[in-house]
Amino acid sequence: MLYTVIPLERIYATPNNNQKENKDKQKEEAEAEYREVTLPHGRIVTRRDGENYVIERVNSTDMTDYLKDDYVPGKNIKN
Repeated sequence: MLYTVIPLERIYATPNNNQKENKDKQKEEAEAEYREVTLPHGRIVTRRDGENYVIERVNSTDMTDYLKDDYVPGKNIKN
C-alpha cells in the first residue's frame, strides 16, 4: 500500500517522460525574462511578454496589496 499526495501517474511514469517534462519546464523558465518591481511594503515579480510585463507573483507584508486591482497576477504592466 502506498500513501502519498503525489499522483500515481508521476510515481509509475517511465523516467524518460519525467525527465522530458522537467527539461521542457527548465527551458521555458530559462527563456523567460523576469523583473522585480519594488512596492512600499514588498515587491511584485513580473515576466516579459512582448512589449509588456505580466505580473507573476506578489510578495508583500501589507495584506491590502493582495487585494489591489493593480497587482493582480496575470495583469499586464507597460514597460
